[in-house]
Amino acid sequence: MIKWIVLIALGFFGFKTFAQSASQSAGSGSDKLDLQKLEDKYWAAKDTDFSVVQNRTYTKANRYFGSFSYGPLMNDPYSNGRMTNFALGYYFSERFGMEFAMERGALVDNAGTSKYRDTYGVNADYNRFVEYKSVNMIWVPFYAKMSFLDRAIVYFDMQFALGIGNMAYESQTNLGGKSGSTTGFNIDFTQQLFFSEHWAARLDVKNKWTNQDRYRYQLTGTQTEADRKLPTSSVQDTTILLGLTFFY
Repeated sequence: MIKWIVLIALGFFGFKTFAQSASQSAGSGSDKLDLQKLEDKYWAAKDTDFSVVQNRTYTKANRYFGSFSYGPLMNDPYSNGRMTNFALGYYFSERFGMEFAMERGALVDNAGTSKYRDTYGVNADYNRFVEYKSVNMIWVPFYAKMSFLDRAIVYFDMQFALGIGNMAYESQTNLGGKSGSTTGFNIDFTQQLFFSEHWAARLDVKNKWTNQDRYRYQLTGTQTEADRKLPTSSVQDTTILLGLTFFY
């Protein structure tokens, strides 16, 4: 029994001496590992003490892009139809870019407008969206990866665009459409899902604000063309578009 106790004691002190020697050797080298610093980082009180490092499989920085998307005009009380949007732009980095966009409408009277005209014999006083051209600054604060049915990794980002542009519209009158244009401001939200180096699917929600001239659709017997003008109206248009982006 005494023999085994002596052997265990010798083994313990031998291991301790070896560990101290190895530690001193490591400390004298150029690849010294600061265990205290590593421990402090591991037990950091807040997640914000860490920097997020994200290896992007598909990058946008320093690349040109073009996009095409198509979808409905959502909130026009007089018209319905589809919108087509084209955009060309450039990303300066993964976070910032700019684009030139052109959105065109293919709209007709909705059921409510047609019923009003058929019932009263006149049309409502309204304007119809024709085209909106804008220059936009893009900010991309979100980028992430997600699992799709545990079979694939999908890469996506969400971006916001703030822009200024020109709105072309048409005031409806019994003498025909009266063309007009005005300056507009827009805020767009875009979700992109990347499936290759060059292609991404995109979902856009576009919001535009303009002040538009309005005209009477039809004059009464005592009114003249000078009475056709109505007060300026503030108009907000929202479209939801689905499309593709090509990165060059």
